[in-house]
Amino acid sequence: MTATIGHVLVGPPAHGVVEYGASVARELGEPTHRVVRLDGPESELPAWIGECSLVHLHVTDRLFGDRVSAEPNYASLCARLPVRHSVTVHDVPQPSDGSGFEARIRFYRNVIHHAAGVIVSSEHEASLLREFTDADVDPQVVPLMMPRPRAEPAGVTQKPRAEPAGVMEVPSARVAVLGFLYPGKGHIETLRAMADLPRSVGFVALGTASPGHEDLIDQLRCTAAEAGRPCEVTGFLPECDMYQRLADATVPVAFHRHLSASGSINTWIAARRRPLVPRNAYTEELDLRSPGVVRVHEDDVDSLRDAIAEAVRDPSSTWIDADVVPRPTPSDVAREYDSILRGWQG
Repeated sequence: MTATIGHVLVGPPAHGVVEYGASVARELGEPTHRVVRLDGPESELPAWIGECSLVHLHVTDRLFGDRVSAEPNYASLCARLPVRHSVTVHDVPQPSDGSGFEARIRFYRNVIHHAAGVIVSSEHEASLLREFTDADVDPQVVPLMMPRPRAEPAGVTQKPRAEPAGVMEVPSARVAVLGFLYPGKGHIETLRAMADLPRSVGFVALGTASPGHEDLIDQLRCTAAEAGRPCEVTGFLPECDMYQRLADATVPVAFHRHLSASGSINTWIAARRRPLVPRNAYTEELDLRSPGVVRVHEDDVDSLRDAIAEAVRDPSSTWIDADVVPRPTPSDVAREYDSILRGWQG
């Protein structure tokens, strides 16, 4: 009989890392893989954990507390695990973390040193770990799964047609950014890059502010008002509403400033949208692995401005062709995880 591997997820179910860990466990499937979600690192573990051959954790420091408490909270949880554990680390440290950089390095170094094995979601993340956390770490790389493409919402039957060259106006055109609002996500840069577009072209932030960054909503609205441009911040969107809004957007943009892997880009792709993304190590890796799922432009605001203007003229360019299969699929990721985790069993 194949031994059971346990998956422990810590944090609120709507958190991106928790959602992703749940998706991986769901694809792996019971009874050979079982999953439990804990509200916090101090929550009680289920009795069946002791029967597992390995426990796997999806880890980012913010799920375990602030820069002071995260490390002891994580250590306390691991001390209560009755079997050896492995980890997938997300949002790995990089210098753009600012004042929290050194604390994040200490947290991730501790996580790596006490794990039976480490997985990251991109080659870029692997290089960041080696450069800034532990030069000797040799993580396994399993790229983020591309969600299964969603059926197009009612009323969306084909790609929008391209406008004739030189025509900038698209009725009710909207440039959209998906995900939590926080510094570096690219919302304000995207809005400013729209300066040359007609004022009727609106800006939409599909999501809500991360805790502590509610001021960014006012900043977006003030900047748009000064330009006479429509601006909407939707707040939290239930899944069915979110995919409708993803389909309704004219231009999908993901101008992330500190990107190492991105669930929001994958969500655009699941809606069969082809978002505009800046050229960096991760997006080049993504484009090479799964051609045709993103539109890469140079990593500066001028290039973003030009890419948005081109997409407003030709919205059809922001849809993924029907014959493109985004990779890796959920089943691809499940096979990789199962093979790797089996190799780390006690």
